[in-house]
Amino acid sequence: MAKHLKKMGAKGGSGVFSTPSIQDEVDDATSTSDLLRIDTSGLKELNCRPSLVRYVRDLHDWRHFIFADARSKALNSGRGMFLGRAWLVLQPLFDVSVYAVIFGLILHVSRGIENYIGYLVIGVVFFRYISRGISSGAGLVQSSRSLIASFTFPRAAVVFSAVIRQFLDNLIPLVVALTLAFAYQFPAGPSWTLVLLPPLYVLVHVFILGLMLFISRVTAFIPDIKPLIGLFNRALFFTSGIFYSLERFDGHPVMAAIMQGNPVYQFLTAARDITIYGVVPPSTTVLALLAWTATLFLLGLIYFWNAEERYATVG
Repeated sequence: MAKHLKKMGAKGGSGVFSTPSIQDEVDDATSTSDLLRIDTSGLKELNCRPSLVRYVRDLHDWRHFIFADARSKALNSGRGMFLGRAWLVLQPLFDVSVYAVIFGLILHVSRGIENYIGYLVIGVVFFRYISRGISSGAGLVQSSRSLIASFTFPRAAVVFSAVIRQFLDNLIPLVVALTLAFAYQFPAGPSWTLVLLPPLYVLVHVFILGLMLFISRVTAFIPDIKPLIGLFNRALFFTSGIFYSLERFDGHPVMAAIMQGNPVYQFLTAARDITIYGVVPPSTTVLALLAWTATLFLLGLIYFWNAEERYATVG
């Protein structure tokens, strides 16, 4: 048998039964490892938190996405309803009508308030801005989780987009409020102080942005906070002077101090001064609103950014 195999090897050549040498195997292994070697020095973790400065730059880089997303969702509040966008006009009208009957005719809190309808409608509309922002912030991360999980972007862009959408939606109720307010003080028309309304309108939405940054993060990880958000909204409703004036608490200094320290009340007062009363808000009010807004926005942004890498895991 050995002789037979030896003859076959001689006839067919030594390559038929040759086996790779150990050196060949080492060379092949070395070649394979070279092909699989990857330089990871330029890679970074997908869900990570950049520096705050880098985060702000990223938000600026994503500004076109933020505005496009906001515009695509703006003025769609009545989608799925027969009257559609008409509810942007009807809702504040119904709210003012109900509050005027209850607080003006039944409870008589309108005594001593000049142009009570104008006072009420400006208060209702501006309070709805803030109240809606608070409600929208609760659960915003959960409702956007499909977008957040799709690709990497600064998660605060979701909050910025929601506020810009509200900024656009709130223009129609503002026009309705001004029309009603000036109609009830005819023939007196608007004062030059109306030019101060656009800056105030922007300021109140930056204030809302700060609130939403806080609320959207805390409700993302502690959903049980949501019922307390509704309670907080109702507390603001009764302590912001929507349908009564500060003079009702002349004999109650504690309640008067609470209202005066409430930034929502200060926003409502400034809006009424600028529109229906034609006066410039006191410098103390302006400085207080600027301080409240700047502080709330900066702290809200830092608070939201601090959990940036965790939002992708929210269920």
